[in-house]
Amino acid sequence: MVLTFDIDWAPDWMIDEIAGRVIEANVRATWFATHQSAAVTRLLGNPLFEVGVHPNFLAGSTQGATPDEVLQTMRGWFGAATVVRTHSLHQSERLLQLMADTYGLKVDCSIYLPLTRDVRPHKLRYSPGGAELVRIPHVFQDNMFMIVGHKWSAEPGWLRSPGLKVLNFHPVHAWLNSDGVAAYEALKSSTPLPQWRRSDLSPANRTQPGTGWFLDQCLARLRGAQSFTISEVAALWDRSSGDTEIGGAS
Repeated sequence: MVLTFDIDWAPDWMIDEIAGRVIEANVRATWFATHQSAAVTRLLGNPLFEVGVHPNFLAGSTQGATPDEVLQTMRGWFGAATVVRTHSLHQSERLLQLMADTYGLKVDCSIYLPLTRDVRPHKLRYSPGGAELVRIPHVFQDNMFMIVGHKWSAEPGWLRSPGLKVLNFHPVHAWLNSDGVAAYEALKSSTPLPQWRRSDLSPANRTQPGTGWFLDQCLARLRGAQSFTISEVAALWDRSSGDTEIGGAS
C-alpha cells in the first residue's frame, strides 16, 4: 500500500494536520502540490515525504494559460520534482510527452483504475529517442469512491487482493472525514477552500466511517511496516525489471 495526497489548494492548517497524522505513524507518502505555501515547504523538508506536482491544465487555471505556462510555473516552484499527477486526471499523449521530454518528469500517476487487482507500473515513450515515462496507476481515490457510493470498510477485499495498491487522498476529505461529497460541496460553494479557517469548522468525528477514518485504518496497517514514496516504487520496480510486487496485499 502506497499513500499519496492531492493537495488541491487546501489551507495550510489542514495540510499540517493531515501530514501530522502521517508523520505520527512514521509512514512515507507522496504529496502532489498545486501551489506554494509554508505548509508545502514543511512537506518538502520532511524526510518521510516526497513532493510532486499537480498541474491544472483545465481552462481558467491559476497556474498558467497554456500547458507550457503551467509546467513552467510548476518547475519554478518545485524544480526538483520528478513525479506528477494531473489535476482532474486531465491527460493526453501530447501532455505526457511534454512533461517527460521537455520538463523532465519521470513518473506519472494520472491513471485511475478503481479497486483493481494485479496493477503494475509500466513504461512508455512518446517520441523516438524521447524520455521514458513510468506510469503508476492508483486504485483508490477518495472523492470518486464516495461519488459511486462504495461503502467504507476497515478490511476491504480490494485492498487485500494481489497487485500494487496506490491510494489517493485529498486533505480536505481526510480532515472532514467525508462519507460523501455533499457537505464538502456545500462548504466550498460558500467559501473557497483556500480561505477556510480552522475556527469556523467543527472537528470531524473520526470514529465513524469516512475518508479520515479510512486514512487512519491505512496508517494503522502501515505503522511499523515498510512504506514507500512513488519515486521509490518506480525505482524498485525498475531495478527488478518489473517483476517485484511492491505493497502487494498489505
